[in-house]
Amino acid sequence: MKRILLGLVAVVGSSAVILGGVTGAFFSDTETSTGNIFTAGAIDLLIDNESYYNGNVCELVDLTNDAQDNPTWAWQGTAGYPVPGTPCTTSFLPSNLDGLLFFDFRDLKPDDEGEDTISIDVQNDAWICMDLTLTSNDDVSSTEPELGDGDLLDDVNDVWDGELAGAIQFFWWADDGDNVYEEGENQITPGVVTLENLQDTFPIALADSENNVWGEPDGTPVPGGETVYIAKAWCLGTLTIDNPVPAGQGISPASDPGVDCDGSLLDNQTQTDSSELNIVFSAVQARNNDDFLCEPREPETATLTVNKIITADSATIGVEDFELHIDLAGPDGDQIVGDNVPVPGLPAGVYNVYEIINAAGIPPGTTFTTTFGGACDPVTHNVTLNPGDNLVCTIHNVED
Repeated sequence: MKRILLGLVAVVGSSAVILGGVTGAFFSDTETSTGNIFTAGAIDLLIDNESYYNGNVCELVDLTNDAQDNPTWAWQGTAGYPVPGTPCTTSFLPSNLDGLLFFDFRDLKPDDEGEDTISIDVQNDAWICMDLTLTSNDDVSSTEPELGDGDLLDDVNDVWDGELAGAIQFFWWADDGDNVYEEGENQITPGVVTLENLQDTFPIALADSENNVWGEPDGTPVPGGETVYIAKAWCLGTLTIDNPVPAGQGISPASDPGVDCDGSLLDNQTQTDSSELNIVFSAVQARNNDDFLCEPREPETATLTVNKIITADSATIGVEDFELHIDLAGPDGDQIVGDNVPVPGLPAGVYNVYEIINAAGIPPGTTFTTTFGGACDPVTHNVTLNPGDNLVCTIHNVED
């Protein structure tokens, strides 16, 4: 009996060895996703420009293989100036604007005019803003014709004593790409403005959550992958926009720009003057930024000049014996000003103009009859400055 049991144990052990060597087979499937990536989108703003001057166009004339990296541009057209075939710099291919200029005109004459089309490209939907800032309006030098027409001698330390910026008129509009102002195209500037209006930053909302200059519903961004256009016209003289070209019939500024320029009313005071400005374009993503607004326009400022007039028998009495003040109500509103020296950048408001007599050069016992005139109220001696004003107050002292 014992042997039988041992035999059974041996058989069972042998069976276990056999079963351990069997391989199992089942239905199965494997799917693998490789290379998962998060990549940030980009807002890369590219700007190009097509520039016309007196009907001639600044055109790419380099047809070599390196034209993209080393383009050659020259004036083309039938106008006598700028001379056809001479180099130009104010047209350029889509770029980041590094070192490029929309305006680079060094020999302006009355009645000169220009038009430009600017194309704007972004690869994602974006809000687009533009800022224009005048950075100088310098008299540079004083020629005999200038002085003969009433200009003052140039102050070499003052880059704001010129007349050119006030004589260059601008108009900006949302264009369809032909650089011609046509009926139905929206104005960007409020009609015609002068370059002098840009003495303070001039933010313009081309497209933000409340604006769209291309006629799309307000709050529509510039679509990614599409090109939109704005245009500008300038004139050394009087620019008028009362005869736009019928919609869809614009050809080019060489035939009809849709605006007119007349420089016949200018005199010699702008000779040798020079003005500079900055133009900045910015793009901001539209997605997840529904409430974006371009920076609100800063309040425009004004200019006030105090002109001191003295009628006296005493030869020792001079302007330097009077300290001239303008005082805007409020903290730090009082400032001393020079005689006949324009004071720009003043906020709008009511200013009191007054003087303090310094008796150094005035003989003892001298009295004056003083009257205020020009823009100053003769009784209160106040003057009200509105944005864009350029006013003169006179203080006339007559020795009794």
